[in-house]
Amino acid sequence: MDHIKIAKALSELARYKIVKAVSEKGALSCGEIEGLFELSQPTISHHCRILNDSGLVKMKRTGQKSMVSLNKEIFSKYTKRIHRDFKIAN
Repeated sequence: MDHIKIAKALSELARYKIVKAVSEKGALSCGEIEGLFELSQPTISHHCRILNDSGLVKMKRTGQKSMVSLNKEIFSKYTKRIHRDFKIAN
């Protein structure tokens, strides 16, 4: 897990909101994500690709749709790392 890559991915507001949305919904298609935000399909795909490359989300192709879900294991490791690095009590 590259915690700096994840931090950079989350530093953009649209990507932060995408992660929040998929964490709340479980999994969303890129089309569903597009419907939640005022961003074009290519922009959503770009953001999802960056999040996927960081390991924070998983992308799975089902038919013609790309489904995006939170990578809970990586997210958990990332939050634990943040708590440890900044000495935040659990």
